[in-house]
Amino acid sequence: MKKSFDEKEPDKIVRPTIPDSIPALVEFVSDQIFEAGMEDDKVKAIGLAIQETAHNIIEFACPDGKGEITISCELVDSGALLIHIWDTGKPFNMLLAGTFPEVEEISKHEKIPSTKMLKRAVKNIEYIRGTNKNILILTIPPIKGRS
Repeated sequence: MKKSFDEKEPDKIVRPTIPDSIPALVEFVSDQIFEAGMEDDKVKAIGLAIQETAHNIIEFACPDGKGEITISCELVDSGALLIHIWDTGKPFNMLLAGTFPEVEEISKHEKIPSTKMLKRAVKNIEYIRGTNKNILILTIPPIKGRS
């Protein structure tokens, strides 16, 4: 099926699962949120959430550094911004961190994934295990008064 000329592919970034990738991932998402008209404090909060999320992926899903993190941002008709984050690591649902004792068993060096910043900044978060990838979907609602 062909896309019409009016349809735009979501903007995306792909980086290796290494700590040096985190600043570029945060900058990419921050730019997208800013362009969507979000306030500076929201841009900063979501930037910190992306930093935390990328760190978790690198530490727990792809500790060998051999995977990739892909982030795409798409402004939908409702005015909401969808942020898809996927990695090519082992199955890992960071949203369960601190929920079940079994989560601690996946952690090395007694580390537990943190999602404090993510859950504070984004209220609608979904996790899906796709074919050989972990997928997080973050929904940022539209600014009040805009749609």
